[in-house]
Amino acid sequence: MPLRSLTALLLLLAAACLATPEAAQAQDVQRPFGKVVEEWTEGLDRATQEVASPGLSAPRAETLKKRLAAIAGEARTIKENAQGEIDPLKVQLEALGPPPAEGEQPELEEIAAQRRKIEEDVAAYEARVKQADLALTRTKEVLEQIAARTFERSIQLLFRSYPLPFAPDTVVKAVPEFFEHLALLARSPVRWWESVTPEQRDRVIFQRFPIVLALALIIGWTLRKALTRWLGRDPTIEQPTYARRLTGAIADGVAHGIIPALILGGFLYRALSDSSIISGLFADVFTSFCGVMIMFTLAWALPRAVFSPEQPEWRLIPVAPHNARAISRRVTWLAGIFAADLFFATSSRRLVISDELSSLYTLVTSGLEAIAVLFLIQGRIWAWEEDSEALAPEGEATVQRSGPWGFWTTLRRLIGLVAVAIIVTSLSGYANLSRYLSEDLVISGMAVGILFVVRGLGRELIGGALRSTLLQDSLALPHRTRTRYKFWLRALLDFLIYGGGFVLVLVIWGVPPEDILAWLRLVLGEFSVGNVTISISDILVAFALFFAALFVTRAIQRILSEKVFPETDLDPGVRHSLSAGLGYVGLIIAAALAIAAVGLDLSNLALIAGALSVGIGFGLQGVVNNFVSGLILLIERPVKVGDWIVVGMNEGFVKRINVRATEIETFQRASVIIPNSELVAGTVTNWTHKDSYGRVDVPVKVAYGTDVPKVMEVLEGCLRENKDIATWPEPFVVFIGFGDSSLDFEARGFLSNVVWKVIVASDLAVAIERALRENGIEIPIPQRDLHIKSAEGLSEALRPPERPATEVTGVGASTPPREIGGGRTGGGGT
Repeated sequence: MPLRSLTALLLLLAAACLATPEAAQAQDVQRPFGKVVEEWTEGLDRATQEVASPGLSAPRAETLKKRLAAIAGEARTIKENAQGEIDPLKVQLEALGPPPAEGEQPELEEIAAQRRKIEEDVAAYEARVKQADLALTRTKEVLEQIAARTFERSIQLLFRSYPLPFAPDTVVKAVPEFFEHLALLARSPVRWWESVTPEQRDRVIFQRFPIVLALALIIGWTLRKALTRWLGRDPTIEQPTYARRLTGAIADGVAHGIIPALILGGFLYRALSDSSIISGLFADVFTSFCGVMIMFTLAWALPRAVFSPEQPEWRLIPVAPHNARAISRRVTWLAGIFAADLFFATSSRRLVISDELSSLYTLVTSGLEAIAVLFLIQGRIWAWEEDSEALAPEGEATVQRSGPWGFWTTLRRLIGLVAVAIIVTSLSGYANLSRYLSEDLVISGMAVGILFVVRGLGRELIGGALRSTLLQDSLALPHRTRTRYKFWLRALLDFLIYGGGFVLVLVIWGVPPEDILAWLRLVLGEFSVGNVTISISDILVAFALFFAALFVTRAIQRILSEKVFPETDLDPGVRHSLSAGLGYVGLIIAAALAIAAVGLDLSNLALIAGALSVGIGFGLQGVVNNFVSGLILLIERPVKVGDWIVVGMNEGFVKRINVRATEIETFQRASVIIPNSELVAGTVTNWTHKDSYGRVDVPVKVAYGTDVPKVMEVLEGCLRENKDIATWPEPFVVFIGFGDSSLDFEARGFLSNVVWKVIVASDLAVAIERALRENGIEIPIPQRDLHIKSAEGLSEALRPPERPATEVTGVGASTPPREIGGGRTGGGGT
C-alpha cells in the first residue's frame, strides 16, 4: 500500500507538470463545445452509476478517478480560457458606451450590430463558464463518493477478522502450508531454468550475466574506494568539524549503501525489462530479492553513516559510543526482520495463502518487528553524551533531554503505543491491521532517517556556500548579512524538509495523494472573506517578488558603491545620494510588483487612503516632515555623508542619512540620531560643505611690556614652520587687544583639510610655547587682588567653626576649616 501510494503521488506530480493549458486548449479547438459537454455529461453519469453499484473494485475506482481528473482538468482549462475572453469583450462594450435610452435617437446600425455580436459572444462564453462550473461540481461530488467508498472498503479490509493465530487448528494448518510455500519458492529457479531453451541459457550464463556482474563489481568497487579515500572518515583527524563529519557520513553511506543498491537496482531493472527471459514465480522471487536487498542495504548503511559506531569522533548525533553501537545493531536487526517479511510477502503473490497462514505469519513477523521497535526506542540508548557541544552542528544548540512530556519523549511513547497495538492486533486475529501498522511504521522511520541526513547536508551546503570565497568576492556580503541570509535560507530548507516529510508520512500511512493535492489547492487557492478574495499562493508570490526586487536593488547598490563609484570623481555625499535614491526607487518597484502579484485594486486603496489621510496627517506629521526633509537633504545636499557638522551641542561626522533621521558620529565615537527636520529648519554649521579648506586660530597672551613686533615675528615663524599650514592664503598674526593682565594675539593659518584642525592647533600651541620660552617672552598668569576693609572682619573670618552639640562621627562628619586667601600671585603680584 505505501509503495503504490508513493508511485501514485509521483505520477500525479508528473501529470501536473506535463499537463499544460496549451494542450487542453488544442483539444478544445479540435472538438465543438457542445460535443465536449455531451462527453462530460455521459462520463459523469456513467461514473455516478458505477460508484453506486455494490461491486466497485479498487482498480475500477482508480480508473474512474483518472477519467474524472481528466474531465475536471479540461473543464478548468475551458473555464479559464472563457473568462480570459470575457474581460476584453466587456472592455469593448464599455468603449461603445451604453445603448441609447427609449425616446433617444437610435444608434447606427453598424454599431448596434457590433454591440449585439459582442453581447452574444459574452453570453456564449458565460455559458461555457457555467457549464464548466457544473462539470467541476459534479466531478467533485463523484470523487467524494469514490473516496468514501474507498475509505469504507479500506476500513473493512483493515478490520477483517482472521482465525486466532495461537489456536491449535490455525497452527496445524499454517505451519505445513508455510513450508510448502517455501519449497515452491526454493524450487522456482530450478523450474525456470528447466523452462529456458539452451540458446537462452548460453546467452545468459556466458554472455550477458558475467559481463554485467563484472562491470557492476568493478564500477562499484572503484567508486567505493574513491569515495572512502577522498571524502571518507580519516582516523588521523581527532576532532573533525561538523561539515567534515557530515561529508564523511555521506561518503560512507554512499559507499556502503547506495552503490550496492544501484548495482542491485541495475539487475532489477534488467529483470523487469521486456527483453528479460526471467518469468513465472522465479521472476517474483528474483525481483523481490533485489528490491528487498536494496532496502536492507540502505537501512543498514544509514545508521552506520549517522552514528559511526567504530569511530565515535565522527558521529553526527551526540550519543555515547556504546549507545551508538546498540542503535546500529538494533536498526540492522529490525531491517533484517522487515526485509525477510517483505521478501516472503512480495514473492508469494502468485501463491494462494490461507487465512490461517496469514494470521500466524503476521503474528510472528509483525510481533518480531514490534519487539525490535520497542527495543530501539528505549530512552537509555538515546541519552546524549556529556560532550555533545563539540558534536553539535555549527550554529545550532545541542538537543537536550526533554522533560516527561517533551517532544522526543512523547514521540517515543507514541511509537511504543503503535508497537504494542501491532502485537495486540496480531494476537487478536486482525492480521491486515497489524501488517498495516508495522509496515507503515518501519517505512516512516526509514523516510525520516533519510530526511534527517538530507536536512543536515542541505544546511551544511548553505553554510559552506555563504562562507565560500567565491560568493564573498562576487557579492561582497558582510559577515552580518551572510549570517542573516544563512538563517533565512536554513529556515526555508527546514520548512521544505518538514513540510515534505509530513506529506510523505501521510502518503506512507495511506492518505491518497490526490486528496493531499486537493488540500494543497484548497489551502493555496482562493477563498473569500466577505467581498474580499484572498489567495495564499498569490501572497507567497508577492512576498517572493518583493524580496527578489529588494535583493536585486541591494546588489545594484553594492556594485555601484564598490565597482563603479570608486572609478569616478564623485564625492562621498553624491555617491550616498545616488545610492539612497536608487534604494527608494527599488523599494517602490518592489512594492508595485507585490501589489500587482496580489491583484489589489488600487482604486479601493485610494478611497481608504483618502478617508484616513486627515488622521494620518495629524498623527504622523512629524514622520512625514522628517521624511520630506530627508528627501530635501538628499536632493539639495546642504549636509552630505562625511561632512563635519555642528548641530546645537552635537558635533561630528555625518555617517548616514536615513528616511527619518541622520546619524552623526561624534569625536568620542558616539552615534547621535538627529531628526532630518532639525537639519533643514535649524541652524547647522558645516565645516566641509563646499570644500575641505578651513582656518585654524591659536590665541596667545603675553605679559605687558613685551615687544609686540617681536611677538608677531615669533608667531609668524611658528606658522610658516608648520608643514600642515597652507602657504596660500598666507598665514598671519593679528594683535587683538589689551586684556586684563596680558597682551592678546592670535595666530591664524589655513588648512587644506579642516578635519585636522584640532591636531594642527595642538602642534602650533606646542611650537609657540617653545618659541616664546626660547625668546624670553613671558606668558602671564592671571592676577587677583583681595582687599580687607577692617581687622575685625579678618578675625571673624579666621575664627574656627563651632562644633555642634551632638558629635557625628563617620565619613563626612567633620567640617574642614575655611581657607581664606587672596589667590595666586605671580609676575608682579601684590
